[in-house]
Amino acid sequence: MMEYYLKRLIVFFIASFPAVMLAQSVSGIVISEDEGKVIGEANVVVSPGNYGTATNANGEFKFNTLSNGNYKLTVSMVGFISESVNLQIKENKNTELTIRLQPDNRKIDEVTIRGNYSQTELIENPGRELTSLMPAVSKVTATEIEQQGAVSLIDALKFVPGGWTETRGRKVKQFFSVRGQKYPYPSYSINGIWQNEFHEMPYFFNSSNISEIKIIRSSSALLKGLSALTGVIDVKTKQPRKNEVDLYAKYGSLNTYNTGASYGNSTDKLSYRIGMNGSGTEGPDNRNGKENIYNAHGFFEWKMNDKLSWSSNIFYLDGMRQLTQPIEPAADKFRTRKESYEPLKSFLVSSKLQYRASANFSSELYVNYAHRKPKYHNENLATGKLTEYNEKDWEVTINQINAMALSEQNTLRFGALYNYWIAPEGKRYYYGKKAGVQTVSGVVTDQHNFGRLVIDAGFRLTQEYYAEWGGFSIEGSGGKFSKVEPIVDQWQSPVWQATSGLSYSLPANASLHFSFAGGSVNPRKGALNEMGETPDNETRTNYDLGYVKNFQNSGRFSATAFFVNRKKAIEYSGGTVDIGDNEIMELYRNTDKRNYGFELEIKSLVVAENISLFSNITLMRGEVEDDGDWAKDDEMPDFIANAGINFQKKRMDINGFLNYTGKYKNDRFVEKAYLEEFGKAALGDFIAVDLTAGYRLGENQRIRVFADGKNLLDTKYQTVPGYPDYGRIISLGFQVKL
Repeated sequence: MMEYYLKRLIVFFIASFPAVMLAQSVSGIVISEDEGKVIGEANVVVSPGNYGTATNANGEFKFNTLSNGNYKLTVSMVGFISESVNLQIKENKNTELTIRLQPDNRKIDEVTIRGNYSQTELIENPGRELTSLMPAVSKVTATEIEQQGAVSLIDALKFVPGGWTETRGRKVKQFFSVRGQKYPYPSYSINGIWQNEFHEMPYFFNSSNISEIKIIRSSSALLKGLSALTGVIDVKTKQPRKNEVDLYAKYGSLNTYNTGASYGNSTDKLSYRIGMNGSGTEGPDNRNGKENIYNAHGFFEWKMNDKLSWSSNIFYLDGMRQLTQPIEPAADKFRTRKESYEPLKSFLVSSKLQYRASANFSSELYVNYAHRKPKYHNENLATGKLTEYNEKDWEVTINQINAMALSEQNTLRFGALYNYWIAPEGKRYYYGKKAGVQTVSGVVTDQHNFGRLVIDAGFRLTQEYYAEWGGFSIEGSGGKFSKVEPIVDQWQSPVWQATSGLSYSLPANASLHFSFAGGSVNPRKGALNEMGETPDNETRTNYDLGYVKNFQNSGRFSATAFFVNRKKAIEYSGGTVDIGDNEIMELYRNTDKRNYGFELEIKSLVVAENISLFSNITLMRGEVEDDGDWAKDDEMPDFIANAGINFQKKRMDINGFLNYTGKYKNDRFVEKAYLEEFGKAALGDFIAVDLTAGYRLGENQRIRVFADGKNLLDTKYQTVPGYPDYGRIISLGFQVKL
């Protein structure tokens, strides 16, 4: 049925855009002759005219609508012998090429890659983060997502330096953080557009629609949205470079499945991509973990002229999800709840208008609309009482950012953001009580180049206006919590964030970076402490000192030391309150905390013919103030390590991955009797091993059959008390790219 509707949708797009299908273009794929491996970031130049581009992560390139005539196309890449092809362009005829590069074993001269962004790059990308943050930025490409066998956005973040995923069965199934930065967790942006209420979505955002993820691990992130000093996860969705069809399917243990199909095309003026995905699982036996999720997505871009372009993304999700029931040591009040979201619906559409006025000024306007409509079901197995309600909410975001060259060495960027979020029937613990919050924010940054030295600084100010935020009442005697009053027509205290940093380029493709950030953090909307009051704002400062070296074979090494100091840090207290209707609310507190550590990352390091490695290690220590002294924060792991190996030879690829997350403890959801006897529940201290293997078929290797195994050691590790991993999952699948 899904394929039938996809075909009808493709026919509609073809009928709607005949000019797209008839336009002249030159496209192709670049692969290595000896290994058959695609080559990303290769330079592709067409002359005369000196048209230039670079291959994407899948080795693909495209030139749109060249004039009739004869051309020479040249492909070059460090470590390979350049290859040239003569072209004859004829009217209404598209050309597709496969370029094979021979390895070049000759010694080459050193190439210096500067550790900062040029003024041109900053003008073309006003939302790019500051140069001083470079060591704290990690990237996950579409190729790496494929090698991992990742299904969702959260899956794709599994091996990020310092990445820490807490998996549970609650309303937000998985929380991802870096460096232990939580409460609030890192923000998300899609194609540079900040998302407000998005934390319920990453588990459902299918990875097949992702071309790249950038993770800014530092608290100093400033331009990708309202990072709240906890880092940003910036997701770039796939955009077509040519006429393309992508089909895939995977099936495995626990009736786990993942299927999808997409179609895209592109010319010099118009490009589009549409697709559908389905995923689900039966979940663990007798624990209410069944899921069936389907989504459709689309991308459209119109390049009106050399200065103005417009693009839009659409994402629609529908399905159901049962909230997996916990096991001991989780408390009875959680184990006797049978919860689900059915239906689970979300709609997201975002648009970006880009204006490149000149080489010295550019502007981008983002508009984002999101509408979520989940219906929540909660059955108390002890009493038989059933609670049902809608948690629908919607939001609109308008964000505008500009880049201006004040001189050849100085670039100023500035912008403003407005967000309106409303839950007409309430949300989470406040269902039945209307909530409406408006957010306004302004940002300005400046970057100045002094030759090898670059200095940057920035400031963001944000304030929330609560048009209405409903309180709640508790059945029976609720004490102080029954007296929580709604907030109406009230401005919250403003939060600020300031950053400054510097970068210095060294010889041999290396650079040094330092960054400082300071600011305030608001508690999560609706958060209460043990006294039934809103926790105080947190004050946070962050320091990063890093080193980056790029290798000629595209490998990268970075080392970063960081220190985060948190005054009145906002965190869960471990306490809960029963607010009635079978609903339990978790409570917060303020306490002084700090954490510091060291990160090492090696990416795409070629160690032998056909073999490359990656590895990263995060050593960190969390401390909490206790009666005037600093004690170890045992709720944060001291050690997180990831490693992987990629072997590719001709048509075969084998990819192995390993994650180790160190020991930590937690008392969330834990039975009181258990705490009194054993203390906090022991978590972490596990090794997870994944493996994928694939083989490519066809002349252009467009078909890949594969097998993947998740958690091959079948370790029932826990990252939240009472919610063990599902264990070993073995899957088989295929992917077709036409």
